[in-house]
Amino acid sequence: MTIDEVEVYLTPDGLGRAAIVRRSDGLFSIYVHWLLAKEYRRGIFAADKPASWIDDNTPISILYEGVRPETGIFGTVDDARRQVRSLRGFSDAILKASA
Repeated sequence: MTIDEVEVYLTPDGLGRAAIVRRSDGLFSIYVHWLLAKEYRRGIFAADKPASWIDDNTPISILYEGVRPETGIFGTVDDARRQVRSLRGFSDAILKASA
């Protein structure tokens, strides 16, 4: 599966990640990932997970493995951006700089 991330937004605390992804038909979907804050990680949740999405280098192939997009398909990046901003925790999200 090829993932074409157009834009990635991070919550101010770095625990939330929302990506606008171009689909094979040219439309857009949004994928959201969350990390549990380190102070709450116990047992299996204490595994080697990144502390924040800000400096995370997880390969795209692993990041999207088994993850389904949020409900909704968007015709334009602007429509998808508005939807990202409306997601809980993302109203003040920052655009992650391209690698």
